[in-house]
Parts: sequence; C-alpha cells; structure tokens
Amino acid sequence: MIAAKTGVALGMVDWVMRELRELGYLTEMGTGRNRNVRLTKKAKLLERWIPAYVEQLRPKLFVGRFRGAERWWESADLDPDRGLWGGEVAAAHMTDYLKPEDVTIYVANESLDKMLARFRLKKDPRGNVEFYTCFWKPETIAPNGNMVHPLLVYADLVATGNQRNLETARMIYEQHIVQLVGED
Repeated sequence: MIAAKTGVALGMVDWVMRELRELGYLTEMGTGRNRNVRLTKKAKLLERWIPAYVEQLRPKLFVGRFRGAERWWESADLDPDRGLWGGEVAAAHMTDYLKPEDVTIYVANESLDKMLARFRLKKDPRGNVEFYTCFWKPETIAPNGNMVHPLLVYADLVATGNQRNLETARMIYEQHIVQLVGED
C-alpha cells in the first residue's frame, strides 16, 4: 500500500521499513491481519531526517536560481497544482514574523517554464529565487494552502544556517511540528 501511494518501489519501502524497525523507530503490535505498525521516537527521527534531507535530497531537487522584480512574490498567487512556497516566504505567511529575503518555490517540472514567464523571472546564479522539484505525489501530502508542509518549511530554514531563519524555524517547530512529533 505504501509503495502504491508514494510511487516508491516495493523493495525500497521494505528496506526503509526494515531500517526503521532496526533503529527502533517502528514498533509492531498484533499479528497477521491485526498487525499494526507504529512510528515511535518521531522527534529523534526528525533530527536525523533534517540533515539527511538538506545534505542528500535537497541538492538533487535543485532546479536553479532566478531573479525577478523587487519583492514580486508579495503579490504573486501560486496555484498549488503548479508550485508551492517553501522557505522564507512560507515561513513569513505562517508566522507573520520573518521578512523574506530569499524565495523558495517547489514546482512540478512541467510548470517551471510557465511560472518563470508568469512572474518574469530570469536565470541568475546569484538570484534570490530558488526552484526545487516537488519530490512527493500531490495526493499523498496535502499542501498547506499554497505552501509546502511545515516540516519542509522548517527544513528549508534550517538549511540556510542563517540566525534569523533558525529563530523562525524554532517558532514553526513550536507552532506546527511539535504536535506531529510528540512522543508516543
């Protein structure tokens, strides 16, 4: 069922589940059809996931850097089927605290050209707009309006290492994530 919903190969799902079990992040209750698998130590697992995401997966998802008109994103309305705000822009919406300097957008590959044209963004290796490819199936993780899930916003902020972003990441953790990773 997990493989079908996520589009990940069954062998990979089996490998990940075995790893999670061996590392003590999964517990099983019951047997046969009454068997239940439960994720445990979620806060510790998140602590491991963040650096793995930042160092391993995120660089593979990077599409490019772009630049647009000054503060163009403030009036931009993203269609959640084409792209979702991440990083500082999403954090600003979630907290009303951060004043974004950099823009992160997760986009479906087929939507990139349309989005670049719509927002008049130009390729610029020093630009403040970063595009990343969505790595999830839209039907498996519901967007948070036109923003990515708070876990991903948190990871984006932590990835910067910037003190103001780390402070905002802490706020997002306390407001949106702590209830997701609360101990069993």
